[in-house]
Amino acid sequence: MDYTQTVHDLTFIAAQTLIDFGLQLATERNVKISIAIVDRAGALLAFLRMDDVPLVTIDVAIGKAHSAALLKAPSKTFEDFINTGITSMVSMPNILPLQGGVPVIHRGHVVGGVGISGASGEVDNEIATILADYLK
Repeated sequence: MDYTQTVHDLTFIAAQTLIDFGLQLATERNVKISIAIVDRAGALLAFLRMDDVPLVTIDVAIGKAHSAALLKAPSKTFEDFINTGITSMVSMPNILPLQGGVPVIHRGHVVGGVGISGASGEVDNEIATILADYLK
């Protein structure tokens, strides 16, 4: 019987690549955001807060990335649950049901998450989705 398993996780180099690309996307869209990249366990790997972005975006971006990695689904899914009356999602500990968090999937494995905060929910989600797909 095998008592171990192989796991796949984002590296710091991958996280930094996503941060750099996220900064490029934000600049192109003329938005100011915070960008959080977490590993598969939701632990922070890399973070960037652009100048003049509200401080609340720090915790929000990290929370969105953490939620997406742990739940293995976009945080928008859980925001949609709440908006359609499935309010039990609010009771999940350490889960932030706001769009803008997307899991990073590589070779069929969730290896981390991206969280964006600072623009509209739709723009946050768009940038997070582009970043999460970047390493495929």
